[in-house]
Amino acid sequence: MNSVTIREYGVLFSSVIDTSVADNLDCRVITKTAWDWLLATTGTDEHKFLVKPIRRNNKIGLQVVNYVGVITTPCGCQIEILPKIIAYDDVDDAGYMSRVRKKLFTMLNAVQRLKFRSFHYASLEIFSQPLPDVLIRLFLEEVSLLIKKGIRNDYVSVRDETSFLKGRLQVAVQVRQPVGRQHLFQVEYDEFLPDRAENRLIHRALAKVAKRSRVIENQRLANELLFVFDDIPQSTNTKQDFTRWLDRDRSMVHYRGLKGWCELIIDEESPFSLAGKQHGMSFLFPMNVLFEKYVAVILKLQIKPKYRLIEQSSKYSLVKFSDKTKFQLKPDIIIQDENESEVSVLDCKWKRLNAEDEEKNFGINQGDMYQLYAYGQNYLKGSGDMFLIYPQSDNFKVPINNSFNFNDNLRLWVVPFIWGTDKVADHVGFSDNYAAWMKV
Repeated sequence: MNSVTIREYGVLFSSVIDTSVADNLDCRVITKTAWDWLLATTGTDEHKFLVKPIRRNNKIGLQVVNYVGVITTPCGCQIEILPKIIAYDDVDDAGYMSRVRKKLFTMLNAVQRLKFRSFHYASLEIFSQPLPDVLIRLFLEEVSLLIKKGIRNDYVSVRDETSFLKGRLQVAVQVRQPVGRQHLFQVEYDEFLPDRAENRLIHRALAKVAKRSRVIENQRLANELLFVFDDIPQSTNTKQDFTRWLDRDRSMVHYRGLKGWCELIIDEESPFSLAGKQHGMSFLFPMNVLFEKYVAVILKLQIKPKYRLIEQSSKYSLVKFSDKTKFQLKPDIIIQDENESEVSVLDCKWKRLNAEDEEKNFGINQGDMYQLYAYGQNYLKGSGDMFLIYPQSDNFKVPINNSFNFNDNLRLWVVPFIWGTDKVADHVGFSDNYAAWMKV
């Protein structure tokens, strides 16, 4: 299988068009069949978010946009897309990719249903593998933890023909016994076996990753775990078995984290949104959604106890029409005080700013300013501090010096999210109101 790794907003070129382009994490050459398939699907609802045609150095390429993860084309080309969350300076490609993968999994571990209990104990060597193999390894570690805590059994109804009466006699079947077999009993009884929905799904997921992994260590561990599940049949009706998965049973607490894994592996269902299914193990994460949710998780840990953080509030709408509200205003984050009054509005944007380019408004979108103005008028009643949060980058390491003032009382601060410390900014002198609700 042909495999390439590229960063967000990198450009893919066809091997037929030109093989002389620079080969690095921002520029890769892929096979013509893979390139043609990506180009053909750019206009479809299924993949319109993935790439866009672009001309660079008089050559036509496909630029990957703000989705990260892995996509596998029908011809077997595996394209790994990494986010731009760490500066690409003074470090080799392998070391950079390992650090970025680990940071990406830190974010995923914090914000959504896949809980990597073994993640924090994983060595950095694991993250030198492509994302699918990192996922496979972490899934296998989760299954290993499950086995150590014990595979749960359940009572399974068994129908059998025995020489003695056991359990419940199946009268209708018994009376139809031929003359030569009337000495045998047709019975039904319950047996305490590991053949239950959760174990069948895990077995199927294990069998799938054992075939997909290209790392020998992962294949070895998968085969060892498959041996443990050898007496348990694989799920043949996954939809039905997922509905039977017991989430709230206290005896099944150690199974809870594996349901999301099985959904991802068996159904190739991405956490967040993946339109359609791909060939191979494909999963894509929208970085704008992931960034927004990660910032919210981090801020929840950093605000003072008497304040409350609310995501995607829909308390207000932009207009009323025939006594009905229209165009809901849904800021990413609002901060409320103990009286449930809004004290601040925060919006997250996954975009690189240039704090030195005031001529072009630092790269801030005009539509975003209109949006924040509407939030401020409705949630803050035209008075207070709002924040636009962008990821830290080479050209945006500290907050923009001055606020954007919509009026004398309503201010907007543009601040970076600092990756190393997971803080909205290294210093808070730009806003007294910010210091009021943050633990600073």
